[in-house]
Amino acid sequence: MKWLGPTWLAVDLSAIGANLQTVQHFTSAQVCPVIKADAYGHGIKAVSMFLELKGVTGLAVSDVQEAVEIREAGVQTPILVLTPVLPEQASTAIEHNLTVTVSDPRIIIPLAEQALTRQKQLQVHLKINTGLNRIGAAPELAVDCARQILEQKFLQLAGVYTHFAEADSNYAYTKLQLKRLLEVKQAFFDAGLPELIWHAANSSALFTLPESHLDLVRIGTALFGQSRVKLPPDIKLSNTWQLYTRIIQVHRAAKGEPIGYNRTYITKRDSIIGVIPIGYSDGLGLVPNNGGLRRHLHSTIVQLINKPMQVSIDGVSCPIVGKIAMGMSCVDLTDHPHALDLYGAVVSIRARRTAINRRIPKTYFLNGKMVLIHWHERFWQPLSKDGTVYVKEISVKAAHEILKGRNRYGS
Repeated sequence: MKWLGPTWLAVDLSAIGANLQTVQHFTSAQVCPVIKADAYGHGIKAVSMFLELKGVTGLAVSDVQEAVEIREAGVQTPILVLTPVLPEQASTAIEHNLTVTVSDPRIIIPLAEQALTRQKQLQVHLKINTGLNRIGAAPELAVDCARQILEQKFLQLAGVYTHFAEADSNYAYTKLQLKRLLEVKQAFFDAGLPELIWHAANSSALFTLPESHLDLVRIGTALFGQSRVKLPPDIKLSNTWQLYTRIIQVHRAAKGEPIGYNRTYITKRDSIIGVIPIGYSDGLGLVPNNGGLRRHLHSTIVQLINKPMQVSIDGVSCPIVGKIAMGMSCVDLTDHPHALDLYGAVVSIRARRTAINRRIPKTYFLNGKMVLIHWHERFWQPLSKDGTVYVKEISVKAAHEILKGRNRYGS
C-alpha cells in the first residue's frame, strides 16, 4: 500500500452525473460532453469511463492524444476530435475509431488514402467558420467540401458544426453566427446532400440561445458545474471539483518580517504563518517574475490592488502571503481561532482547474464515498487505515467494475 500524499483533488462523479441529467432535461437535442484539457482538470480517463456508463452517445475532445487516452481506458463511445488533424495523425485516428474534424479540403485526400489502406470507414464532421475566424471552411465553400468528402468511399460525412465567438457576452453576434450556419444548412438541402448532424451550441449558448441547440449541444463547463452566463431560474448546477492540501509547518513571524522569496510581503503585525506543500508548478497562482524593474513594479502594484488569494481552513478564509514558490506557499493563519494548532490541518484551495498539475492525485467520489483514485497515470483503490487513506494499484478493468457497481447500485 502507498500513502496518497498531502495534496489531492476530490472529484464528485455524482455531481457530474446530476449536471449531465440537468442539461439533458433542459434540451431535446443530443448532449455531447466535451472533456478536453483532461476533462477540465477532472481526469479524462475516469470521467470518460463514468460518462459511458451514463449512456452518453458521444464525447468530444480537443486533440487525437486525448482521444487515445480515452480509448486506452477501454471506453468505446464515439469521440469527436475538435482540432483538425494533420496527415501524420490520420492513421492514429482511424486505428482508434475516432471522428475527425475537417476544416480544410487539403486533408480530405490524406484521410481517404489512410482509410482506404486500412479498409476502414472514417467518420468526419465538417467545421464551418461563421465568425470566430480561427478554423473552419468558409461558408461559401462548405457544399463543395462536403461533396469532396462524400466522393471518398471510406470517408463518411456525419455532421457539420461551428463554434461561437461570444456566446457568453454578445447575443447579437452569436445569432449572426447561427444564421450563417443555418444558411449553410439550407444550401446543403438545396444541393440534395444527405441528412447530417448539425451542431453549434456550447455551454453558454445552451442557456442563452435555445434556437442554437439544433441536433446536438456540446457541453464542457456546464457539465462541471460552472457557467459564464446567468442560469435560468430552474437550473442548478453542482460543484464537481475541489483541491485540498495540508499544512506542513506553523511558525510565528514578528511584525516587519519578510515572507517568502524576494521579500515581496512584509508582515504588518505579529503573525502566525502556515506552509502548504503546493506552488506554481502545481498550477497555483502565477509563475514568479524573472526579473526586470518594470515587470517587478507591475507585479507589486497588482499585488497591492488585488485582494490576496484566499484558502479555507475549517471554513475560515486565510490569505496566501508572499510569493508563491515552485512547490510551497505561505498562508497567514493569524485570524484563525486555532492558528497554532493547525499543523497537519486540511486546507481547501480555489484554483483554475485546467492549470492543475496532473501529478496531483485525483480522488473520485460517488454518493459521498471515495471509490477510485487516478494517480501517476494509473488507477488505485482507496483503503482507509487509522483515518489515513492508502492506495492499492488496480487494473483499468477493475476500475471499470468499481464504477459500474457503484453506478448501478448507488452505494
